[in-house]
Amino acid sequence: MEENNHGSQYSPTVACIYVFNLVVGTGILALPSVLVTGGWFLGGLFLVLVSFCSFVTVTFMLEAMATANALIRLENKNGIEEHTLLAIEASEMLLEDGTPNDESHALQQQSDRQLFQIAKRTELGEMAGLFFNQWGIIFFYTALILYLFGDSVIYSTMVARSLVGFFSGPTPAPWTFDMYLVLFVVFSVPLCFFDFQKTKLLQIMTMAIRNICLYTMIILAIVTLAKSGRHDKEVPHFNVLALPNLFGGTVYSFMCHHSLPSIVTPMRDKSQVLRILGMAFMSVIVVYLFLFISCGLAFGTGVLDPITFNFPPQQYGIIGDVLFLFPVFTLSSNFPMLSITLRNNLDTLFQLLLRKARNAPHFETVARSPQQVARAAGRRRILLTLLAVLPPTFFSYIAEHSNMSVDELVGITGAFAGCAVMFIIPATMVYCSRKVFAKVYMDMLDEKKTVLKPLPLPKNVHASPFSGQCWVFVILIWAVLAILFNAFENWTNHSTQ
Repeated sequence: MEENNHGSQYSPTVACIYVFNLVVGTGILALPSVLVTGGWFLGGLFLVLVSFCSFVTVTFMLEAMATANALIRLENKNGIEEHTLLAIEASEMLLEDGTPNDESHALQQQSDRQLFQIAKRTELGEMAGLFFNQWGIIFFYTALILYLFGDSVIYSTMVARSLVGFFSGPTPAPWTFDMYLVLFVVFSVPLCFFDFQKTKLLQIMTMAIRNICLYTMIILAIVTLAKSGRHDKEVPHFNVLALPNLFGGTVYSFMCHHSLPSIVTPMRDKSQVLRILGMAFMSVIVVYLFLFISCGLAFGTGVLDPITFNFPPQQYGIIGDVLFLFPVFTLSSNFPMLSITLRNNLDTLFQLLLRKARNAPHFETVARSPQQVARAAGRRRILLTLLAVLPPTFFSYIAEHSNMSVDELVGITGAFAGCAVMFIIPATMVYCSRKVFAKVYMDMLDEKKTVLKPLPLPKNVHASPFSGQCWVFVILIWAVLAILFNAFENWTNHSTQ
């Protein structure tokens, strides 16, 4: 199978940088406040624990991607013949007692590498279609849509609040947030009706701005600490009441699973992909810990969210101006793409539900002309685009006038939809992928009348190092308990207010 990377290939080092920048996204803006509220011990513990669980499910996604490529390759007649011939040749070289010799072992490895090579980019939706049943696919799209919806609310809220803080100062008029929110939506909506890919230049500029601002904030926090001394006397060691936002915020800050196919597939050398992903995650943890400790010591419980608000232009000059507008620069460029992604997933879910309804009894279909189909598709596109933009904007308005902090918005999004995307979907996907592949492969062998010896099940060369089924169930139990706990805590907090 020819490679289909949808773009130029790059080295493992560049891939590591891309993964790092993908993980260090919007969540970094609210993370210091979330961690400080949770306390030194609990905040640090959750940061490390969630990062480990996130890495485990990243390896699940990598294995599922390789399995999806193998299934697609087996659907191709040439792919079946090529793999089968190598596997048969390897099986015929076994010693008399059935154990493999060096040559048969090498041939079997070559066969497995060819079969599980990640050459075609398989997005999450395509993998869900390969591995899940209809209800599983609906759950997948529902969770992804809710996560993207929460993302949109956070984006619009952060942009509007940053504009208010920059142009209107610390005591703005009550209507200023609404004005900037409307301006942001008016500017963004026209772009959301189109299908376009972010240019490479825009990606590089966004990455550069994000990283420059991130390291600048760490340096400024250290400088503030050196000048003013420590302000962490009131920072707790262990604050259980902060668990809902803490869990959601840390989940949100390690989210990269939905974009892994676009990052991993174009890598030239995928033999060290696990090492590259591990290095990227370790780098992220180090940066997060530096930001957490420096901001916690410099600002204590007074650390603001988003973190950029701790560096006002009145005190930090032009650097403060850039940091204050940092969310505006980065989030405004990503918001149209986020809305387009949300619209496309809404459309896919709508089509799935429509097909399910058509299979129901007593459902009558009406024949339509191509012109009618085109007009209906155009109307649906407009409706779904508005549905992807306007409801999140309305919720952003509610969040502002309900005095919800950004870390609360991040906590809710990460604790529920983010938890499903990061933990439940990868765990169930890798579990189902193993079952589906085993069945498809054995069915294929049953059709091969020329096979004289039973062939072993191929070994996925990108299999997760956490390959035991117990890891799948541990992640699922962790995710379900976390969702139930966060739901209970949120309900308790709202009922006592």
